[in-house]
Amino acid sequence: MPKLKLLLTALALTAASLTMPTQAQAAITQTVLFNKGDAGYGCYRIPAIVKTKAGTLLAFAEARRTWCADSQEIDLVLRRSDDDGRTWSATQTVLSGTDSDPTAVATRGNPAPIVDYETGRIVLLSTMDPGTTSRPRTPYVQFSDDDGKTWSKAKNLGDQIDDPAWGWYATGPVHGIQLTRGAHAGRLVAGTNYDNGAGQNAGQLVYSDDHGETWHKGATDLRSDATPQEISVVEKVDGGVYAGARNNAGTSGASRMSAVSNDGGQTFAAPFATIAGLTTPVVQGSLQRLRAVDQGDKYNRILFAAPADPDRRRYMTIRSSFDEGKTWQTVAEGTRITSDWSGYSDLAILETGEIGLLYEGGTVDARDQIRFARFTENDIGHPDAPLGATTPDTSGLHNDTYLRGGPTTTTGKFGQARDFDGVDDALQLPYAESLAVGAGDFTAMAWIKYGASTTPQAIFWGYNINEFSQFWLRAEPADGRTRGLITTGGNTAAVQTTKAYNDNAWHHVALQRKAGTLSIWVDGAQAASVTAPSGSVSPGRPFKMYVGQRLDGAHHFDGSMDEVRLYKRALTATELNSIRTANTTTVPDVVLDLPLG
Repeated sequence: MPKLKLLLTALALTAASLTMPTQAQAAITQTVLFNKGDAGYGCYRIPAIVKTKAGTLLAFAEARRTWCADSQEIDLVLRRSDDDGRTWSATQTVLSGTDSDPTAVATRGNPAPIVDYETGRIVLLSTMDPGTTSRPRTPYVQFSDDDGKTWSKAKNLGDQIDDPAWGWYATGPVHGIQLTRGAHAGRLVAGTNYDNGAGQNAGQLVYSDDHGETWHKGATDLRSDATPQEISVVEKVDGGVYAGARNNAGTSGASRMSAVSNDGGQTFAAPFATIAGLTTPVVQGSLQRLRAVDQGDKYNRILFAAPADPDRRRYMTIRSSFDEGKTWQTVAEGTRITSDWSGYSDLAILETGEIGLLYEGGTVDARDQIRFARFTENDIGHPDAPLGATTPDTSGLHNDTYLRGGPTTTTGKFGQARDFDGVDDALQLPYAESLAVGAGDFTAMAWIKYGASTTPQAIFWGYNINEFSQFWLRAEPADGRTRGLITTGGNTAAVQTTKAYNDNAWHHVALQRKAGTLSIWVDGAQAASVTAPSGSVSPGRPFKMYVGQRLDGAHHFDGSMDEVRLYKRALTATELNSIRTANTTTVPDVVLDLPLG
């Protein structure tokens, strides 16, 4: 079959902007980069995207000659953008045909691009089969040293990361990474998978220590009870490599697996395990780090893109992990990028700090188009909610706190305080690891002055509600008491005073866990105590913390507060009284100090 080598320049001029369903926020902009039928190709599939060292976006895809079969005449194609995805170049062919004849029928696919930020080189791993059969599958590598404009001749890697006994073999398909931390900084790492020809399947990492010139087989999980494949990798802040995989043998809604390598991709610390609660159909997914505390961010955040319907490829959605891949969740409305059919994807962080998503989508079939979506962290939700006015934290940890509803300034116990209206006023603490007291002792405190309402009124509420791990301190004037509670796993302890202190006078109240005891302190004296369970009160991520309301918006405080503080230890009676009488600010281990002036 003769091959069409000139792709229509008009593709760059006619890429259509999409009007997306109402579930996607208006701020999310989308463009079609590859459309079925364009340039004589029946189907475009298998997207991959990277941002180069120069800031250029490179969007790769498989251009499939007839419809969408996996083994046929397939070329690897590319579009470039030098303005963060607002406009795109014409499509260029990166790889086609066989080693000896670029016009011959062959399958070139599974793009796994990697940017070498030390050299600026873009390294592209891919696989080839004859196009008339799906065997053998052979890995290749090629390079671009001019920001993706031209590419070297593809080099066969069969003798490095393949094996003659293996059957199916695939690189990516998704971008690989260059490690930046630890002993293996500079190493290139990518995901692959294969079947061993004897009924077993393997998820594997491959790596290069010479800028992509030579490659090595690395961490491998070979098994017959699962099929970890289409592996996306992200570097953890501790230098480990988190590998997220599709389990092709997975059941409905339980098709995601993960494993971790702690030696730069050479071995897995444990086999791939199913990721509980991360719902997708059986499909490829993509990972991208957005934030890292070791790079100056207040929290870690890794993004995961994949369809969210457990059975069918639709509802492309962004999930987030704030604990380095241990748990995953949506954060806010707007994390669904489309309600159309959707499939494979890849993610990149743009020069502007925006998030770029290249994904398969369509109104009739997920393979109709490959789209580029551009959005911000505001669009998918911050763990500490929308931005707004703040009141400063003077602990030194910069946990400046959001003013919700507009609590006004008033005369405080020490300087100025904030007056809460009992309707919508509250303080929302930022999501920050420094505020997670975990399984340790802690002391949470505030000055309060109230008496107008007899409804339950939250003073301090952290991490969760209902049966989940949490802590809180609440005034309950209708019952004549102030009450505190902690839950760790399924274990709960509650402590209460015999007074509500709702006399419109200033009172210093504190909730404290100390060596297995939960206590409430009022005006410098312990007012009540009970035995407390061990374990973490803050295991979930991300968590929320409020002063002046419950986490779900109920139990608003109606009165004034001053000098809100949180310490990651149990303060002594002497320290509590020093704070109460002299507003001492030098007591150590404070992680939140809100003067509220």
